[in-house]
Amino acid sequence: MEPTLLHVAIDSFAIQAERLRCPKLVGRPLVLAPADSSRPRVVAVSREARGAGIFPGTPLLVARRLCRDLIALPPDRDLYAGLSQSIHERLAPFAPFADAADAGGPGRGRFALDLTGLARTHAGARDRASAAGREVERAFAIHPTLGIAATRLVSRVAATVLAPDGELLDVMPGSEVAFLAPLAARLLPASRRAAVAPRLDLLNVRAVRDVQALDVAQLRAAFGAPAGLALWREARGLDAATEREGEPSATAVAEDTLGQETNDGRILGARLERLAMELGVGLRARGTSARSLAVTVWYADGREGRAKRTLATSTCSEAEIRTAALAVLDRALTRRVRVRRLRLEAWEAPSSAAQLSLWDDVGDEGGDMTRARVEARREAGRLSERAGHVPTLVPARFHNDNRAAALEAALDRVRASFGTGALVPAAWMAYGVALRPPARP
Repeated sequence: MEPTLLHVAIDSFAIQAERLRCPKLVGRPLVLAPADSSRPRVVAVSREARGAGIFPGTPLLVARRLCRDLIALPPDRDLYAGLSQSIHERLAPFAPFADAADAGGPGRGRFALDLTGLARTHAGARDRASAAGREVERAFAIHPTLGIAATRLVSRVAATVLAPDGELLDVMPGSEVAFLAPLAARLLPASRRAAVAPRLDLLNVRAVRDVQALDVAQLRAAFGAPAGLALWREARGLDAATEREGEPSATAVAEDTLGQETNDGRILGARLERLAMELGVGLRARGTSARSLAVTVWYADGREGRAKRTLATSTCSEAEIRTAALAVLDRALTRRVRVRRLRLEAWEAPSSAAQLSLWDDVGDEGGDMTRARVEARREAGRLSERAGHVPTLVPARFHNDNRAAALEAALDRVRASFGTGALVPAAWMAYGVALRPPARP
């Protein structure tokens, strides 16, 4: 069956969402910039503002000098995520989604639909794609651009090159190389990596045809093995993953928005410890453990920093999660700008079957038998010592681990009865850390 992927892209999605909420902004130069930053920078630009020489990353003070009637609004992520979810629900009846609900992330205005089955059973599958675009435009007064191709990459590029006034671009199977050749190399996702973009400029690689002229060995030598192979595949219209990804692992998330922006490491560390406690409580309540952690920080100027770490062994221990999270925070904080928000994520390890005991019975009777065996072993140990036998030594780490697990279990019982803030370190009170319910799954 020939793959057929549809990519629905909404150009300047945040700008169009703001104009949908306030129609008076239509046709006026509009930018989005953080309102609570001392030196804000533009994060989204309308077509009118772009015509005045304003681009994402321009300081807001400079943007106001370039355009006297400029309108600046703070980003509203809740509005964009809600509108994206509404569009997703409108597109759902037309075809199954190829990726997650939003192909570009929550609030990005990009959706990927899989028309493969429809192309086999319906002669007008591409007419259905046009109908999906018209439905979005009719329901939300937002103009989308549509790209159809045999791969997700080419369909996304096709929808991007049509923005903002195009309709639908159908790239026939087998013509992907010819379609990509005259386009700018920056349209390839691998070309936007931090280490790849400046090297492309250094080598004077401007168009995709310049990348297609190089073989895999040359690209690996110039950009490294992973980036070189990714560029080679993308220049020929091939997706990075040839197989459909499996079900994503469960993720536990804890977030905190600071009442006052700060770059004090002690306050940020105390806040992150609180998030680690929330994650630990949630993981233990569900009987799962974390196999990797990620810390994301949002700065006052709208930028963000992120670092991730895979744990040596999966754990649900609050102390181990706290230690690992603090180490990841040091790598996530790469700027001296004040921090506005913190986010701690934990990817849960897949559940595995536990080996059941062959001899211990289950139930009250079995519990009595187990206690009897323990007492018998203790009595055997006493008799061995009296007889002069050397007793078996148990490592101290075993006792420490058991004590830590017992302590966390006792703390969880207290928090379940009296709330999360029943028992907290005194250092948290010094930094004004407020407590909330456990992390959500």
